Parts: sequence; structure tokens; C-alpha cells
Amino acid sequence: MAQSENAKSDVAEWWLPERPDLKVAGTYTRLNSGNALARLHGSLEGRDGTFFSSVNNYPLVHGEVFGKSVTLVNARVGSGRFGGGDLIDVELRPAVAIEGLLLDEDELSVTEAKVRIQHQDEWVQPSTFAARKDSRGFLSEVSIRDFPQRLASIENGFVGITDFSSSRWNSTELSIINRSGFHFCFESPVSLTSFFDEHLRGLQVLMTLVTGTRCGIESLSFTNETWLVNGVAPATPPWVEVRVRAPEEGKSKRNDLLFSLSSLDWERQAPRIFDLSIAWMYAIEQWALLLDDRFVWPVARFSTAASAVEALDRVLTPDEKYEPDAALISRVVEALRETSLNGKDRRKVKSALERPREVSLEQRIRRLTQCAPEAMADIVGDPQWPARVARLRHVVSHGLQSSEKLWKDVRSVECGSEILIHLLECAFLFHLGFDRDRIREMKMRHASTAWRKSVVDQCMNLLPSIGETPVTVVAPSASDTQHVPDAGTTP
Repeated sequence: MAQSENAKSDVAEWWLPERPDLKVAGTYTRLNSGNALARLHGSLEGRDGTFFSSVNNYPLVHGEVFGKSVTLVNARVGSGRFGGGDLIDVELRPAVAIEGLLLDEDELSVTEAKVRIQHQDEWVQPSTFAARKDSRGFLSEVSIRDFPQRLASIENGFVGITDFSSSRWNSTELSIINRSGFHFCFESPVSLTSFFDEHLRGLQVLMTLVTGTRCGIESLSFTNETWLVNGVAPATPPWVEVRVRAPEEGKSKRNDLLFSLSSLDWERQAPRIFDLSIAWMYAIEQWALLLDDRFVWPVARFSTAASAVEALDRVLTPDEKYEPDAALISRVVEALRETSLNGKDRRKVKSALERPREVSLEQRIRRLTQCAPEAMADIVGDPQWPARVARLRHVVSHGLQSSEKLWKDVRSVECGSEILIHLLECAFLFHLGFDRDRIREMKMRHASTAWRKSVVDQCMNLLPSIGETPVTVVAPSASDTQHVPDAGTTP
């Protein structure tokens, strides 16, 4: 999907659900970025109020677009222009645009949904249709294969990976497309908010971490068997199409998948995907930032990678509640009174005893390394690497003297970033349910592993040494730069 918002607009009428008698002319545009844009040529409040008085977001707006019903959800008021008289031109940018029904707030729920996530076919590799060509390159045969249905039980229902392939032909043309999709079925309605925040987020997290690129919703439709149409339950529940913004699609990364669907026990491991996407939310937000091609600043990338590792360890091993030892503090304070320390220094000592001792980044890294120690050892052999990486973060975060040279030579932080991203991937695989031997096997096949090892082998000496003054990074010579991989790019 291109991010350009140039797209054809259709004539529309808009109104608020509580004021169906007050309809405002406007337009409706399906943007190339996946979402929709509405424009109003009048005020939804009518003449009894100014448009921008206190309104900056409408929870619901109803509309008709060439006879099709449209519901805008959480429509943010954008830019506007005022003309003469009652003429205005104002943007509404909905978080979600639902095409097919006019829904009230209590109807914004789902019992069945079909969704495609960007890049998912690289992971699933569907092959429903197989085409064969003759010696001249002309199509000679098309065969249809069974798509292996994969179903996993989740709370209140199940989610499956199913066939979304399509074919079309006439007397002169044949078009076949191999596609897959996710299919949700719920026993009872799930609110639209929960569906997006929990279920759709889980799929986007999975595809993002597996493909190494930001993945959003490519297409979405859903229905609800409890909906009434004109007060009557239809024999077949109506389906609606949903417009929602998706990231611009980057280059294909089929050869650099963290793992393929064939490696995953979907039935057993799928529920973990949804659990991790919520429990690891803060760490995943930082990790996903590292996968954005636009986030290229080496020092910022290293700091973000270290923060993601720290956040993940806090989730997996919550800090214990600290209870100060009152008796010990009392004895220390009493002993300090008999020394020559002044009152200010004594208070500092007491304050230090009252505060919990923070777990160091080195300790957190070592704990996470236990998820897959062999896979980590395959790229970095120095047993002191957790301490050296932690020390580098200290240098960077506090702007120590040795950090002044980083603007000339960033190889140390690039090396540190790749080690920590490798660690995050190993931890994700472990908590997804793969054992350590399997993780090592999967990482050895991962295209980035050999490259990361070469970065570490050539740049590890630039990280601070333990027990010594932090290394002053020296700018690389011309010969060095010819041989050291650029850790900011993919080979």
C-alpha cells in the first residue's frame, strides 16, 4: 500500500446518530493507505452551534455513500475552511470506517471476522493453485490443492488460518491468486475495542516480529449474529467491510523470516501469541521501533534495544517488593553518629539503605540469555559480553567522556544493538514454546545470524572492557571501513 492519500471521492451525506433528521452533504474517500477520510460541507450540530466550539472527536457518525451505509468510529476533526454563509469544508478522520451498516455504540461488537495481515503470505506460503506451462511458456494446466486448515482454541472461540485464494477466468483470460487469511469465530460477541486491542494486535505483533518489518491490517471484514436489521434478525448475518490505516509496505523479507508457519504448532502455540502481545506490550513497542527502516540512528537504536531488553526482563521477572531492614538502618545510623561524618552525609547513607537495590542491566541480560544460551554463544563467544554491553549502555546513557567519539565511529553501538536484538528474538521464540535446541537450529537458519556474527567478530573489541577504563573509540581507518559490515543495513 502506498501512503499517498490521492484517491477517488464519492458524494455522501453525514449525520449524528442522535440527530438523524440533520443531514450534512459531504464526500467519502477510501485512501490508498487503507483508511478512509470524510469531508463535511456543513455543521453536524446545525445552526444552533459553531462547528469548532468544543468538538474535536465524534464517537460515531453515520452516513450514506451512493446508497451504502457507512459508520465512522472515533472520527477526529481535522483541518477546515469556512466560506460565505453556512458553507464550510471540514475533514473527519475516523479511526475505523465500517461499510455496510449503520451501527450504534452497543452494536460495535464481533462474533466472526476475517482478516489479512500485511506480509502474511510470506509466512504461510499458500499454494492452493498450481500452474504448469508448456515448452513455449504458455499455461497448460492448473491444479487445485487442499489448503491445510489450522485451528487453535482461544478464549471464547477459535482462530484459524484458512484459504483466501481466488480465481477468475473468461474465454480469453485466467487469473489465479494464492492467498491466506485468519478467521475468528467467537461464542459470544467481543467488543470492537477488545478485538482490535487483543486479537488483531496479536496477529500484527506476530507478523511484525516474524518478518522483521512493520505489519498492519491489509483487509478486514466482520459480522455479528446478534445484529438486527430494521428490528429483525436476518437469516444470514450481514458482513461489513472495515477501513483502517496500515503501514506502508516495505520490501519483501521472505528469505529472512524468523520462522515459517510450518515450524509452528499453531494449535498449541497460537494462544501464546495473543498472551505475549499483551503482556510484553511495552517491550514490543520498543522492539518494533527497531524494525522500522526509518529508525536509523545508531546510538538511539542501541539505547532503544537496551530499554526493550530491560523492559522485557521486568515483565518476566518482576522486581520484588522491597522492605527496608529497619533494625539494620537503626544500627547503622547509631554507629554513624559516633563518626566524624556530618549530618548531610549520614542522611545520604540512611537514604541509600531505605531504597531498593536496582537490578543491573547486566543481570537482566544474563537472565534473558538463559532462554537460549547456545543460540547466543553462536554469535558472541566472549563470556563477559553481558557486562560489556551493559557498560556500553552506561557510557551512552550518561554521556561519559568516551561517548564523544561515537559520532565518528558507531560500530560499537551497532554491534551492541545486533546482540540485543538477537537476544530479544531468542527470548520470543523460547516463550512462544520452542525449546533451546530448536531455537538454536532456527537461528542458525535465520539469514541475519551469520551477518550478526561477522559484525560481533569484527567489532566486539570496540566495546568497553570490564575492570578497565572505558575504551576510547577511535575512528576507523580507510582499510577498516572496507571490511567491517555496516550494522545499520541488511546484507
